[in-house]
Amino acid sequence: MMNVELEPDAVPMVRVVGAMARRTLERWSGGGPIGRASGVVVLRSMNDPQAVTMRIGDGVLRIERGVAGDAEVIIDADLGDSSAKPRVEGAARHPVLALAASKLLDPPVAYWCDEADSFMRKALAHRDCPRPISIVCTDEGRSARWGGDGEPAIEIHGTAELLAAAMSGSSNVAEEVLAGRLYVVGGLRDLSMLTRLTIDHMFGEL
Repeated sequence: MMNVELEPDAVPMVRVVGAMARRTLERWSGGGPIGRASGVVVLRSMNDPQAVTMRIGDGVLRIERGVAGDAEVIIDADLGDSSAKPRVEGAARHPVLALAASKLLDPPVAYWCDEADSFMRKALAHRDCPRPISIVCTDEGRSARWGGDGEPAIEIHGTAELLAAAMSGSSNVAEEVLAGRLYVVGGLRDLSMLTRLTIDHMFGEL
């Protein structure tokens, strides 16, 4: 499997992209599209100055902050909306590299309940994690609970697609709530703790 290396003292965006890449690589067999690619890709935020450079080649994916001058493919994405379609420059000249990068940044996501179960096993191992936690899938009319019985400390409501992205670490739960795409019921302290755990999950550090 390709090794993912981050710059020293990596900034949050580098850590998030690194965690996303590792999740993708874990689920690909035979290295997937990235096994046939090499080159330099930049991922830029559409909404702020954040950007990372990914250098792909010789079995290594190196991720560092900023925009490299030798970038061959540039991807502009709305980092606050996982459903928004990115803009890609350089795909016509470097189709294999562009395809590999786009797939790398779009990790395969399982069914929302499976993703939630994986996240909850890690989160509930932390003593301060609120419990019980209930998740309500609004378009399926289905709910699931983790961390015991009784009145939930936290309830998360959303569609199957949005819940799967949030529970897999592909989107930021807090940003999804602020944007009105997810709805959360709970006390301020519990919400704060759950937010921290979901951010750790995004960074691949839970």
